[in-house]
Amino acid sequence: MSDATITRRAALGAGATTLLLRSGGATLPLAISGASRAQGLRKERWMAPSRITLLQGYVFVGQEKGFFKDEGLDIEIQQSPGTASSLTQVAAGTSTFGQAAAVTTCPPIADENASLITIGQLAYKGFFELASLPGKPLKHPRDWQGKTIGIMSVGGTTDRLLDAMSIMTGEDPTKVKKVVTGLGPSGVAFLQRGDVDGFWVFYETRVALEMQGVQLNYLSGDSFAQLPGDSVIASTAVVQNPANEKMLVSFLRASARASAYALDPKNELETIQLLGKYNAVEGREVEKGKRILQLVRGYLAPPAGVKAIVNDEKQWVAGIELMEKIGMIKNKGLPRDRYFTNRFANQAVG
Repeated sequence: MSDATITRRAALGAGATTLLLRSGGATLPLAISGASRAQGLRKERWMAPSRITLLQGYVFVGQEKGFFKDEGLDIEIQQSPGTASSLTQVAAGTSTFGQAAAVTTCPPIADENASLITIGQLAYKGFFELASLPGKPLKHPRDWQGKTIGIMSVGGTTDRLLDAMSIMTGEDPTKVKKVVTGLGPSGVAFLQRGDVDGFWVFYETRVALEMQGVQLNYLSGDSFAQLPGDSVIASTAVVQNPANEKMLVSFLRASARASAYALDPKNELETIQLLGKYNAVEGREVEKGKRILQLVRGYLAPPAGVKAIVNDEKQWVAGIELMEKIGMIKNKGLPRDRYFTNRFANQAVG
């Protein structure tokens, strides 16, 4: 069975009635889901690259505030153990949408013909940082040659970003041992025991550690490998099906609206409370949530001339060239629109 067939059948959801649509000489599947269509809503699934966090306000706020409903959509929100899971589920067609950064989507697209494409950008600045002890700081990729580094998931963003940083500075990424330490602040225990020499954190982990009085040295991944940040991904089969155009535009339009709502300082308490429906622990930690949102606003702020949710084409082209240069992408010279498209985002915010 082809990727396209798997993707459409799974993405349309269980209980859907599949029709055949003739378009341009090709036979395309068009589904009408009984339960969702009866309510006038099209049900689609989105998978997080982790547990649900405040970075994903564009989805959980959009669902809870009815922004997706206004667009005729009902989004099923699922968490996952890591970015690699989000990629796999979208490529296989079991989730219509996912979230991942260019460093994890571009190599499999180029070298494995993965059924993935980025349709909208969320983060325009990198938010992953490598934490180390102040007395043994990791300030350059040469500092972790022969050392052990904690990553969030095998094959995920931090795994690939660590390799990119090493290669960019002429170091050998194979001389770095990697172990999974996850997303949470528990990674500091590995560090203090000496099990790892550094571990990756993101904004939420750093804020939690600082609130606990833990002082560490932090090195931004952008320091040595600046690449497009977390973005909205879909499968190429879904994107290439004309029957999905309205749905894709609608998803991005609602996402942009929800993101703007979640990032508005006057809505921060409500946003944190809404997060609690998907992540009860973080939803209760209001002060921590406020600090996180302050950081997230900076990561998600697009550069001048670029609208929120639209892919920064200049950043993407430079990022792809960088990944080709350092050998992260081996099959070089693919058209840029194989990696990302603004076709739907431009319609959504235009």
